[in-house]
Amino acid sequence: MKPSGRPAAWFGSTTLRLAVTLALTQIVTLALGLGVMHALTRQTLTDEARIAAEVASDDLRDALRSGGGAGLLRAIGNRLAAPDDPDFVVLLRGADGAIKAGNLAGWPSPASAPQSWRVGALTRAGSRAGAGAGAGAGSGPGAGAGLAADRTEPAGYVIAALPDGQSLLTGEMLRDHGQLNRASAQSFGYAMLAGLLIAALASWAILRVLERRIDHFGRAARDFASGRLNTRIALQPDGDAFGRLGIAINAMLERIETLVAELRAVTDSMAHDLRSPVARIRSSLERSLGAARDDSARSALADAIDETDGLQRLLDTALEISRTEAGIGRSQFTGFDLTAMLHDLAEVYGPLAEEQGFTIEVAAPPATAVTAHRELLFRAISNLIDNALKYADQGSLIQLAFGPPSGGHVVLSVSDDGPGIAPTDHDEALRRFGRLDPARTRSGAGLGMALVATIASLHGGSVMLGQASPRGLRVSLTLPIAAAG
Repeated sequence: MKPSGRPAAWFGSTTLRLAVTLALTQIVTLALGLGVMHALTRQTLTDEARIAAEVASDDLRDALRSGGGAGLLRAIGNRLAAPDDPDFVVLLRGADGAIKAGNLAGWPSPASAPQSWRVGALTRAGSRAGAGAGAGAGSGPGAGAGLAADRTEPAGYVIAALPDGQSLLTGEMLRDHGQLNRASAQSFGYAMLAGLLIAALASWAILRVLERRIDHFGRAARDFASGRLNTRIALQPDGDAFGRLGIAINAMLERIETLVAELRAVTDSMAHDLRSPVARIRSSLERSLGAARDDSARSALADAIDETDGLQRLLDTALEISRTEAGIGRSQFTGFDLTAMLHDLAEVYGPLAEEQGFTIEVAAPPATAVTAHRELLFRAISNLIDNALKYADQGSLIQLAFGPPSGGHVVLSVSDDGPGIAPTDHDEALRRFGRLDPARTRSGAGLGMALVATIASLHGGSVMLGQASPRGLRVSLTLPIAAAG
């Protein structure tokens, strides 16, 4: 079902929650994927820098072993002069802590002991060894032509302990990491925007598909509940979960239709077959009443005739309810003046109401043309007036009212100023054979309100009981009756 326009209804919609969950899942998955890709790329660059630093450290130590200190300095100078590795950094420190060669402005602070791998900030300057062999510690930072300006950048490096207490630092400046972080942040933003758009579109599409399929089931259920028992759910050829659910629901609807048809057949047959015996019994009682001379016998026979009439009315009402539930009468919808019909009812019941101390009042717009089953609607309102005359003890007013048709609906009400019905008894009052008088001290079979509800259902409407103002009972019929243009 589609959620209403209220925010609370939207947030309470199961299909909406499912769509939002799907969108969030897609977004989280995208974020995790981008994060993992960024971490793997960063780790790959770090591993490459570490391997390069370790290989350089091994090469320089080999140069020391083969050529001594002079060979180490030449090797450092050659590495710094090579153009193929601009991110290479190296620093040779003597046992006394003096810098002998390298392109760093100073030893990492705090003073680092020999270790396999470390990432930190280093300040890079020009080469201390120069391009020639034998350049030594006297070459200060920035000495010589073409030396780069000092700058601090993240770097990864290893420190190796050399003979005679010297230390050798080799590493790689991690400029690519900074570029990677900036590129990743930018690409992450673009990818998340695209992901949000795609997730929103995908969730909206799924929401629409689910709503259409669920609305299809809902329409079938409403049609079935309105009395069209031959309604079935149209099945899709794909045979998905909705299709399997539709097959199960169709089987249930078919079984319900069969049971209702059998029940109606039994009820109709009993009510129809009993009418003739009841008529014959009444005829015999009338003949006996005409022949009887004893007053007590005549009184008893008259009471029996009244009870027979009540039984006949019960059978007629039961048959009428069955026919109405079966949808008989939809073809007899006609246009008529609803206001005029209420005035006719007030005129018919006026004398009887006056005898019982009631006044019938009509409160309705003038000349309101509607399309409905006039006879059945007349019968429904008549039943409500009868109930008001019978049960509105100490009351004095019965009002027939409705407002202008709105949105194809008319809300027609019959109100009295009697004691009313407790809200806890409203459902019982509308139930077939429901009686609010357990002792059965009043006449009736409890079918009047059931017939009213059935007639309202035939029109696609409903019945609701409420309290009149300031007291009493109001029975409202909400009927989707189109105005007869």
